[in-house]
Amino acid sequence: MFPNKSVKESKFDQETEYKISEKEIYKTFLKEYNKKNKKDFHFVRLGDPIKGEPSCICTDDLNLELTQVYYNKEEAKAAWGLVQLMKKREKDKNYDRKHKDKKDYLTEANQMFCDSLNERINNKSNRKYNYQGKLFLVVEEGIGLTKKEAVEYYIKQGKKATNNIFNEIWLMLQPAGHYKIYQLK
Repeated sequence: MFPNKSVKESKFDQETEYKISEKEIYKTFLKEYNKKNKKDFHFVRLGDPIKGEPSCICTDDLNLELTQVYYNKEEAKAAWGLVQLMKKREKDKNYDRKHKDKKDYLTEANQMFCDSLNERINNKSNRKYNYQGKLFLVVEEGIGLTKKEAVEYYIKQGKKATNNIFNEIWLMLQPAGHYKIYQLK
């Protein structure tokens, strides 16, 4: 029987795992960005928060800062789970429609997405960073529940974030297991 890990060792393992996954997110973003914009940026290293650096340092003076659309899977499911349930009900021929829902759950979920996105952008936009060159914000969804329609809704009417420091803001979604990036103008 193996001895239990100490709390300190367990915390170290979690931090290491997070850093590895964060590094993979940056590499994936750069791959998609390079393909979309015909550029050749590469990951150099993770930034040093003690020095005030952005989360990722890349080649050619590109710096990336990362944030998540949702804090966790439960928050994402709260936004999109009800929409998926209502879509199933619409398709179900046996569903009793005499008590039709009067709410537009898709619009409500889109607005929750917009509010969450605006909050994350505003939080990151108010920070001070020590860097040279360009600074991009990468907002990663990673859960696979957000659809392209929500991004279009955000670009058309839900955008209320203030951007004080980022040269570009990108949203990275993972629909159907493949990453797609969208520039939020």
